[in-house]
Amino acid sequence: MNTPSAQELAFVRELALEAGKIVMGYADMKGVDVDDKDGQPVTVADRESNDLIMAELAKRFPNDAILSEETPVENNSWTQAERCWVVDPLDGTSDFVKGRVGFAVMIGLLHKGRPALGAVHVPKAGRTFLGLVGEGAEEERDGERHTLSVSSRADSNELRCICSIAHRDEALERAIAAIDPAEQLSVGSVGYKVGKIVADEADMYIAPTSYISLWDTCGPEAILHAAGGRFLNVDGEPLDYSGPGLKHKRGLLATNGACADAVVTKISGLFPDI
Repeated sequence: MNTPSAQELAFVRELALEAGKIVMGYADMKGVDVDDKDGQPVTVADRESNDLIMAELAKRFPNDAILSEETPVENNSWTQAERCWVVDPLDGTSDFVKGRVGFAVMIGLLHKGRPALGAVHVPKAGRTFLGLVGEGAEEERDGERHTLSVSSRADSNELRCICSIAHRDEALERAIAAIDPAEQLSVGSVGYKVGKIVADEADMYIAPTSYISLWDTCGPEAILHAAGGRFLNVDGEPLDYSGPGLKHKRGLLATNGACADAVVTKISGLFPDI
């Protein structure tokens, strides 16, 4: 089976929920060891979640490539694969360590180089966002499922902008000043930010930085596109998943779609050096 399907999305939903149970098993523990991995925090919860997801994906989809934050990239064969699972076993580790709600388990599928399906499970919030491009997006919450679609807000004076809670730098402040949104929100995980856009709790998310990786965006992008939104870089171009690089060098701009062009115009030329 090469074409992404609802059955595959159902499988990774269950897998994300199981990984979330592992993560939550450590969430309320005092003194969880935090290691440094290339300047980013990593814990036993990241590693155990990753072990489960990697093993189950390999078992269910033995012919597919897998790219994960917590598994070293030994070669670039994933760049040639028609299908590649992209995993962040614990996005928003700093929120996890600090006891905040904004961490998530994220699983996405690249099909022919583009995000095709995604599952983002936010265990502490009890929210799971699911999307299959061309088929729509849903949220599962309190045992119920709801079809999701993005807002239609287009004018900057009515936009709700959601940003990083941990990475407030000069470039981000410059972006916010240029956009001048009506409201600013903050939360940790990229996936949870995008989930809030899909659930019509925000209209856009901007991150003018080069530190965000492919596994931060694959699942969320599929969900956003499935709900009618657009995921771009700060130049207004589609995100590039072709590799071999693992970073989005020109930042992120996730929107409801309606406001995308206006926001790109407002931030044009602001970030020549990210």
